[in-house]
Amino acid sequence: MYKTDVSRRTFLTWTGVAASALAAHSVIAGDNTAVGATKDSASLLVTPSGITPEGYVYQQPFMPVRKQHLDLRHTALFITDPQNDFLSPGGGGWPLVGEEVVASKVVEHEKLLVKTAKDVGIRVFYSPHMYSEKDYKYWDRSKFNAIDQLMFANNMFKQGTWGHQFHPELEPDDNTIVMNPHKGLSNFWTGDASIQLREHNIETLIMCGMACNLCVESHARDAVENGFKVILVADCTAGSGPLAKKAALVNYEYIANELVTTAQIITRLNETKKAHS
Repeated sequence: MYKTDVSRRTFLTWTGVAASALAAHSVIAGDNTAVGATKDSASLLVTPSGITPEGYVYQQPFMPVRKQHLDLRHTALFITDPQNDFLSPGGGGWPLVGEEVVASKVVEHEKLLVKTAKDVGIRVFYSPHMYSEKDYKYWDRSKFNAIDQLMFANNMFKQGTWGHQFHPELEPDDNTIVMNPHKGLSNFWTGDASIQLREHNIETLIMCGMACNLCVESHARDAVENGFKVILVADCTAGSGPLAKKAALVNYEYIANELVTTAQIITRLNETKKAHS
């Protein structure tokens, strides 16, 4: 049996040390790709590499950058784990991700994207995380990887609990399709993502949610492998500190068809709607 104690104080101490180390590395290595690279860990948390007021700037100069065509008839917003355990103070994952959620304004950005999706006439898909009472009782925890150890130690996404519920500002509406919950990191493996998207004639996914280097990245990889085009929203996701966010953004540049900010994709959606009105 694993016993994991992840206190907010312990985690934030680790975050401060890791962020300071990363900032020092950026200065020593002359890394100009980090926006506002500094020895101040708070600055790294608020302004992760690549995210700027003007839009997303690719961190790796060799990456091909191309604006993805949007056909609203075949485009959807896809949000991973918009639930209290990640997005609300008091949630099981909040000590790990809460500061990044606030700094990246994840809830605010998800609300804007959901509203825009409805305004321009594209569907919203939720991919929630869930474990049943029997999962918690019978699963062999000696086989768990690190993230599953952390989730079960903190009773995350337990069916019927407040933490499993959707964030109160992100409750599904009549434009939202809630997919079967996933128990692994991707709904394409342990849910019904692929069939739901195919049945609704979706070809392009605008993806965001939680957590950046885990479920969001896993969903994005599987979506691409299943033939979908993926646009990832860089400032509408968060993870357990700046290192997780930086790692996710670097990988997103490889995986996604395009990487954008919330403001960028909202502008694009509205412009596309206007052009076809």
